[in-house]
Amino acid sequence: MLRRNRPNYLETLESAQRLAFAPLIFQAAAAALRFGLLRVIAENPGITSDAAAKKAGMTAYAAEVVTDMLVPAGILERTALNESDENRKSGRGLKTTPTGDLLVYDEMTRANFFFSESVCYAGLAFTREALAEGKPAGLKAFNPGWKTIYTHLPELPEEAKSAWFGFDHWHSDQAYGAALNILARMFPEKGPGKLVDIGDNTGRFSKAFLLRFPNAQAVIADLPVEVDALSQRPELAQVRERLSGVAIDWLTSDELTDRPLALGADLYWMSQFLDCFSEAEAVSILTRTRRAMAGNSRLAVLEPVVDEQRHRAAELSLAATSLYFTVLANGNSKFFNGAELRRIFDAAGFVIESEHPDLGVSHTLFILRPRNAS
Repeated sequence: MLRRNRPNYLETLESAQRLAFAPLIFQAAAAALRFGLLRVIAENPGITSDAAAKKAGMTAYAAEVVTDMLVPAGILERTALNESDENRKSGRGLKTTPTGDLLVYDEMTRANFFFSESVCYAGLAFTREALAEGKPAGLKAFNPGWKTIYTHLPELPEEAKSAWFGFDHWHSDQAYGAALNILARMFPEKGPGKLVDIGDNTGRFSKAFLLRFPNAQAVIADLPVEVDALSQRPELAQVRERLSGVAIDWLTSDELTDRPLALGADLYWMSQFLDCFSEAEAVSILTRTRRAMAGNSRLAVLEPVVDEQRHRAAELSLAATSLYFTVLANGNSKFFNGAELRRIFDAAGFVIESEHPDLGVSHTLFILRPRNAS
């Protein structure tokens, strides 16, 4: 029941209007970022809308419409005029709020924002269809014929491709350094001799691993489109002689045991990979991975655990990404909670040797061994 006389009603009403107009607020913020208007205001607190418009290359009208939206949205606020402003009679000045500053300067916020803008926004119009059908209906925004986003990452428009990899890399990069330190302690004498990196896309973790362990070899096991592209990636030139790839489509009956290069490695690695699949698919992938492992092999799984986060910002990021999985990625996956993930490991025949939470922003590193292995 709606009670207009309850305490804080007006504040609650304002919050509801922010939600009702959230798409307009988001697009106004996106325009302010893309034009550079928000940065101009952040760097010149007290500047007028007209002056900021000139610096950003916008018309006075366009800047006014955008700033009028961002003030009640809590991204900008009115303030005293900047004393250096040439036209001090043109109105009150503007400055960024702490939220506005995060949009301009904070790497996590910017990675999340541009991912939402360039990859997700148009496709989210198909959310109800995706939820009803269990298919990534939002891919229609890119190509109606696509069944999953992963095989088509190289075909994304440049802005969307940059935002997708920027988002993926930022969140994983924050945890890689700490994860590599843990792996080094697992192999204290010579380090791991061979890594099989499952689902690495661009080879980013394999490169970091090979730079950390100069005597090691790495094999990337990924979709054919990603494996074929490895030789064309200039960022891998430094480690190319110790890096190879094997193509596998985990959504078929492909077996890792049919790829000799992927057999019996010291270490198998999955980073933000299992969350790209349903629970049943994750169990199948892990089971096929286990069959390729030797008795002394270990599997390291780096995953965010959705109900074991330190703060709400990380929890919100994970929940939003799960909706992206549903609407645009594959239609049937999400970030797992702790009970689900541990159940998946057990069902695939693994035992958890150790857990290392709070790596980077939101990740936990699980070290697994095949059940009954040494």
